[in-house]
Amino acid sequence: YSLPFSILADTDKQAAAAYDVIMKIGSMELAKRQSFLINPDGIIVKHYEKVNAETHSEEVLADLATFSAAAE
Repeated sequence: YSLPFSILADTDKQAAAAYDVIMKIGSMELAKRQSFLINPDGIIVKHYEKVNAETHSEEVLADLATFSAAAE
């Protein structure tokens, strides 16, 4: 799709474990649906623990604008 960024495929669950988003349902392990905004220095500046798929992209874009303006 010629996206301007890489997409993470966490098949061994290393990233999910590092971000502490693994939940267990019976014997299954799944990643919780959470998002993180990470600044260019690699610091998490926002953690979204509850994500609504219908509104999340707008929320993230608004937060990106706020963080970008504050960094100027």
